[in-house]
Amino acid sequence: MSALSLDGEVVDAVPAEFALCPYGVFTTFVAVDGGVLAWGDHVARLARDARLLWGHELDVARLRVVVAAHLARLPEPATVRVTLYPADLPLAAPARAHGCRILVASRATRFPFVPEPGLAVGTVEHERESAETKSTALLTPLRLRREAQLAGYDDVLFRRGGDVLEGATWAVLVWRDGEVATPADGVLHSITADRLGRVADEMGWVFRRRRVALAELRRAELVLAVNANAPARAVRSVDGEPLTTDADLLAALAAAYSALPRDEV
Repeated sequence: MSALSLDGEVVDAVPAEFALCPYGVFTTFVAVDGGVLAWGDHVARLARDARLLWGHELDVARLRVVVAAHLARLPEPATVRVTLYPADLPLAAPARAHGCRILVASRATRFPFVPEPGLAVGTVEHERESAETKSTALLTPLRLRREAQLAGYDDVLFRRGGDVLEGATWAVLVWRDGEVATPADGVLHSITADRLGRVADEMGWVFRRRRVALAELRRAELVLAVNANAPARAVRSVDGEPLTTDADLLAALAAAYSALPRDEV
């Protein structure tokens, strides 16, 4: 089951102007019984990114009302994407962009989370444009994902020289020797990685944001490719070279992440 609402009203389609000019910001989460993991972090992301992209000061109270109304109509756990667009964006004068439309899209999803089969990924030299902003401009990441799939991989992993960055729509976490590392620079900040870091701490691992070398993946006990929909998805190989997957650790992470407390919107 999927659902779509705009500014709190149910709609059948995305407005044409949004599709023709994808100048917006978004965040994605899984909603369960109206509860959202790290709701405050998602609000902060949307507010920051709207300010950066078109100078808009988000009305947080309005956002909460619109999202809560959408969640109230969901009969089961769902993946929810909240996208903000300028209400008016003249192509010839983007400096005059103003206002904000709130588009909420959702689809049913499986919950609790379960360990997912590993991805075979191919690496490519690429760094996300404006990595600090979660924008709707996904052309290059999706093009590189397509090229990786045409080459026989499941997905693409971006790198900078010998360093790992991120996937097209996911963050990397490397579990090795009691430490969980995720790349710190040149990547989109991941709310899912943050929460997995808290899970890691509770399990006795040390969570760090730092430079991560591609070579580290080959010596890891577990490498994850995570986003809101997939907090327990392993990477099974990189550029055709198999990686280790600790199945017990992966299962424990899926259970612990599913049990994290959720915030009421």
